[in-house]
Amino acid sequence: MRKFMSCHTLPAGAMNRGHIDALAQAAQSEPAIRPYRSFLNLAQGRAICVMEAPDQSTLAAWFSRMRMPCDYIVPLELEGERGTVKAA
Repeated sequence: MRKFMSCHTLPAGAMNRGHIDALAQAAQSEPAIRPYRSFLNLAQGRAICVMEAPDQSTLAAWFSRMRMPCDYIVPLELEGERGTVKAA
């Protein structure tokens, strides 16, 4: 499976920790995708997710089913952590 980065804009304060925990649980039980890492600021209504999926449309369909607005999804080419960059 490939890694994809998605960007999400939500109404500020519209989601809480309980919503996010439910989304995370749903992602863990979904056989077509794998959650990898997420960064969120619920007060400002912003989220960035890195997930694995067979293709972009599968991930977009999952976000749609979860009623999670999605600005864009892009395949990752490179991944960096603490100053080290490698192929994604």
